Amino acid sequence: MDEKCKLAMQAYRSGYNCSQAVFCVFAQEMGMSEETAYRIMEGFGGGIGAMQEVCGAFCAAAAVISYFTSNGKQTGTGRAKTYRAVRRAAELYAQEYGSIRCREILRGNAPKALQCGKKVEDAVLLVQKVLAENAEK
Repeated sequence: MDEKCKLAMQAYRSGYNCSQAVFCVFAQEMGMSEETAYRIMEGFGGGIGAMQEVCGAFCAAAAVISYFTSNGKQTGTGRAKTYRAVRRAAELYAQEYGSIRCREILRGNAPKALQCGKKVEDAVLLVQKVLAENAEK
């Protein structure tokens, strides 16, 4: 198993929500502390505030992909590249789970502790895959 996946799974098993577990393993590379990353992503777990909307693990993946693909210019000139990368990630995630929506992925069942471990692992791998594809272009 990939080292980042191991770390994300350890975090998830220790009580991080799905979104925090994914995002926090990339925190140092994004120039932030794990505590800051944890705090930022807290509201995204359980499909954004436990509303079962967009999967929290996928939200974290999209945030990390955005960080690494954005050119950081406030003019929006790099936005198309970021949007393409996030759409690609959504396409791959939906191929695996049938959707990017928590409610649909969990088939209407409410999120509960340790239910989404595989999604956490797959979201970390998804970030790595999409960023690698982007680097090749």
